Amino acid sequence: MFIQTVCDKIMYTQNLSQYITFEDMIMVANNIPPPENELIQRAKSGDEAAFTALVEAYSKRIFNIGLRMLGSREDAADMTQDALLKIYRYLDSFRGDAAFSTWVYRISVNCCRDYLRIAYRSRELPFSDFAEDDDNGSAFEVADRSAIPEDVYLSGEGRDYLIALISQLAPKYRIIVVLREICGLSYQEIADTVDISIGTVKSRLSRARMALVQKITADREQYSHLGSLIECNEDERRRSDELC
Repeated sequence: MFIQTVCDKIMYTQNLSQYITFEDMIMVANNIPPPENELIQRAKSGDEAAFTALVEAYSKRIFNIGLRMLGSREDAADMTQDALLKIYRYLDSFRGDAAFSTWVYRISVNCCRDYLRIAYRSRELPFSDFAEDDDNGSAFEVADRSAIPEDVYLSGEGRDYLIALISQLAPKYRIIVVLREICGLSYQEIADTVDISIGTVKSRLSRARMALVQKITADREQYSHLGSLIECNEDERRRSDELC
């Protein structure tokens, strides 16, 4: 299978030399990547080199979304392969009504939704879909913060702690935080990706941030170095929000 071959090469060798054309080699030599629209059109025409280049551009981003949403590198890798396969199969359906990145993220988010739905069903837990409007429940799924290992609390920079905390958010809040804070998407891009309104994006992001701050505030009484995370997070939030 072509898609499996591409995934293997991206994940294990990162070597595209045997796939690129002479024109591609000239662009690489001059540090000029082919325009994305050109790659898309070439890939639609069956150019394997063009599709391989698109995979290289997006595979890591897709994997990072899967890792933060699913919490397992193995599941994230499987989800990434599923998403790339769907992108390959349905590439002809991409009409350019939205940015290609938004289309890719939407497929990735839908794949995450499928994996989470199966995981919740196996644990006999109700799954709250990303697009549901009912935001009256708790932003966190895990009330007992002791589920986070103590060595994560004691991490010097607090990054592992924040990631662990984000992983405890309910999926429909977690996906907003992941797309905004980790992937850097705008409110409009998130709305288009998850298929919800901008107002819902903003309200869920605000609620998730408030829940995270409350957790950090409670924990810093025991782990004093976490206090700085609140100020750093708020400063970064204000800077990023000014851009959208």
